[in-house]
Amino acid sequence: MNRFIPPIHRPHPPKSQSMTLNRPTVLLLQFLSGAAAVIAFAPLSQAWVLLISLWVLFYGWQQAGSARRALLPSFIWGLGYFIGNASWIYISLHTHGNMPAPLAATAVFLFAAYLALFPMLAGWLTWRLPCPEKWRFTLLAPTLFLLTEWLRGWLFTGFPWASIGSAYIDWLGGLYPIIGTYGAGWLVALCVSIFLVDKRFALGLAIAVISTSSLLSQITWTQPMGEPVKVSVLQGNIEQSMKWNSAFYMQSLENYLKLTQQAKGQLILMPETAIPSFFKDIPAWYVEELRAAAAAKSATLLLGVATQGENPQHYYNSVVNLAQPDATPYGKSHLVPFGEHIPLPWLFGSIYKVLDMPLSGFQRAPLAQAPFDIVGGKVAANVCYEDVFGDEIRVNAANATLLANFTNMAWFDGSWAAEQHAQMARARALENGRYLIRATNTGKTAIINPKGQFVAVLAPEQTGILEGEVRHMQGTTPYQWAGDKPVIGLMFGILLLAGILQRRRKKGDF
Repeated sequence: MNRFIPPIHRPHPPKSQSMTLNRPTVLLLQFLSGAAAVIAFAPLSQAWVLLISLWVLFYGWQQAGSARRALLPSFIWGLGYFIGNASWIYISLHTHGNMPAPLAATAVFLFAAYLALFPMLAGWLTWRLPCPEKWRFTLLAPTLFLLTEWLRGWLFTGFPWASIGSAYIDWLGGLYPIIGTYGAGWLVALCVSIFLVDKRFALGLAIAVISTSSLLSQITWTQPMGEPVKVSVLQGNIEQSMKWNSAFYMQSLENYLKLTQQAKGQLILMPETAIPSFFKDIPAWYVEELRAAAAAKSATLLLGVATQGENPQHYYNSVVNLAQPDATPYGKSHLVPFGEHIPLPWLFGSIYKVLDMPLSGFQRAPLAQAPFDIVGGKVAANVCYEDVFGDEIRVNAANATLLANFTNMAWFDGSWAAEQHAQMARARALENGRYLIRATNTGKTAIINPKGQFVAVLAPEQTGILEGEVRHMQGTTPYQWAGDKPVIGLMFGILLLAGILQRRRKKGDF
């Protein structure tokens, strides 16, 4: 295998006055390159910028010369990366959460600092782990970067937002149904890292990866079944400041009833918490009006709303099938920490009382849940940012013919969060070979086909109905069957093999 790895004669070139930057300048470049990576993601989608950003990060690791000296540049890069990609959290905390501006800014900084620990860990381990020297900046660095990104996606409930693979859907779309977002991200990082030591080999590898993806994109992993289904996705466009204000409650009801009556689809979707109350508290006459409006066109109506369990103290962020009153609601499984549930309530509970954030104590529903029966097939629902967790979405997608995400992006008021979220939803459609419908309050309301392409989009921040068609899809993709396990297993295997080879080399076995 070693003969396929380009040689690296020096882990870092000798320093000279002409090429050495002082420490503050290096750290500033790391921060700026990390922050600039936001340009690679939607809505700008300039994925090439992320290649440069990763090169700066890996180059900083190479020049560090030791695990200890790699810590700070890695952390600073991560700080810029996550401040750039998650700055929209400030809006939800300050504008809608009533948190004072300095405290909200501090919270965003601390959150970004926590997330920056993951690339910092990768940089430290790149120098710390035993490894043949020629592997360190060809295989080890990108592998550790993606493993820590995967770790970020599940540790303490996880936050996989802005995983680098999400930026390359248009470049490497043929790979996602097989190796998923982490696999695509690993190949990107691998090309960038090898570029440090052998530019020609790296460019050849990049061409091979893109060509392979193009060929694989011709494979149809899933097949349409039945007739096309007309769908109507309702976008109420209710400002977050008004949503939970009781003075506007009836206005919300009237708004969605009118949209339901105007809808033309066989499947009608209303976004997350479209009705700002518990389902049991919605006036009975109103529920009957909605059902009648849907029944008049023989439509199934799926409603995003909070529900209570058998224990009245337990409530869930749910989706309800109004066409089948006895159907079990879908309950959100992956809750947003500090947004939908309060970690360590003995510590943070008093803060939430001051902020008075509505419905911040949801219960977690099971991951595996039955899909809804609809005309011609089954739809697997997910709520809010659940669709950024690819390995979880595939669990229910395997038993469904259609995917639907119900979300409320009004928390983030016209920031890039809605576009970034929709970009990650494209990856879920690709990975599972299913149409994915996005029902949002303010945008981005859309229909995505199994190739990860937008086939219909409703303009954001306007009241309206997205009318379109979807197909039920049958069959499975390799990723839907196996998830992230093969790719993550491969990366751990690389670490193990690197350690074994280095140990044998020290013993003089070869």
